[in-house]
Amino acid sequence: MSAIDIHDLSVTFPDGTTGLADVNLSVRPEEFVALIGPSGSGKTTLLRTIAGFVPPSTGHVALGGEDVTRVPPEKRRIGMVFQQHAVWPHMTVAANVAYPLKMRGVDKRGRGERVDRALELVGLDGFAQRRPDSLSGGQRQRVALARAIIADPTALLLDEALSALDEPLRDNLRRELVTLTRREGLTTVHVTHDRSEALSIADRVVVLDRGRIQQIATPQDLVHRPATARVAAFIADAALLDASFTDAVTSGTLTWAPDEVEFLGSPTPELTLAVLPAAVEVLPAGTPGALPAEVRSVLYDSGDWSVTLDAMGTVFRAIVRGVRPEVGDQVSMRIRRPLAYPA
Repeated sequence: MSAIDIHDLSVTFPDGTTGLADVNLSVRPEEFVALIGPSGSGKTTLLRTIAGFVPPSTGHVALGGEDVTRVPPEKRRIGMVFQQHAVWPHMTVAANVAYPLKMRGVDKRGRGERVDRALELVGLDGFAQRRPDSLSGGQRQRVALARAIIADPTALLLDEALSALDEPLRDNLRRELVTLTRREGLTTVHVTHDRSEALSIADRVVVLDRGRIQQIATPQDLVHRPATARVAAFIADAALLDASFTDAVTSGTLTWAPDEVEFLGSPTPELTLAVLPAAVEVLPAGTPGALPAEVRSVLYDSGDWSVTLDAMGTVFRAIVRGVRPEVGDQVSMRIRRPLAYPA
């Protein structure tokens, strides 16, 4: 499969809105990359620019080393799956899947053999003569996926392709998608608003904000070493605190020695601290040297309790093991090793 290379890419819409600004990204052959970011961050614009639906204002897009910046979408040999199933109701499953081959002039016999294989790959063997209205949402999305991969695309682009599905169907299809892309060696770019989905299925995650790439990292590095305070807040639900640094790091009444803080970037007099949920220790009310806090919410999370705490007028996330806290409980909290970024 082909690499995707994006150089100095910018998109400015007719009303003057910036969609993308100076984006540089290389997706390796057979790599699975997820694009994620807040609403309006530019992730869908980037995907649609790769596909050719959005013309860049500046910069270049290359597929397999070939500059396709001005090549129309239908000539880029890209497979694309959208959030809505986008299957044609008047066609059988086989006809839906075969459509790209028919447009390329592949003969009927050749189409039939490849349709059978594509349907088998997505778990729909035996469904060729069914009509889309007889299928479930997950099955229709599998039809769309089979249609996207049948013509041996240079890359597979997924635009919120799983978000319209309910759990556990969505989880099942997510797993099948990863298996399929690995087995077929597909270079894949996947837009999602679901942080846990991006972290669970991607080789690397690209975080965008306001049209710019904020970080490109493996899921592990992204969670444990966010590049900026905003990335930490978005990806890991970190609470952000203003702080200053002289001989110690100080935020309000809280003070840490320099070796008790993890500096990401050079220490500066003004800092932003990111407090990850794992850095918050929840203790009994009145614990000496700890910060008074009140439990604001409690959710069950895989055997533990995900809680929000109000302390100093700031909301912190934390994980509590054992006995369930109750909303309104008075507790204490201690922050261990916050991440420090130049303000």
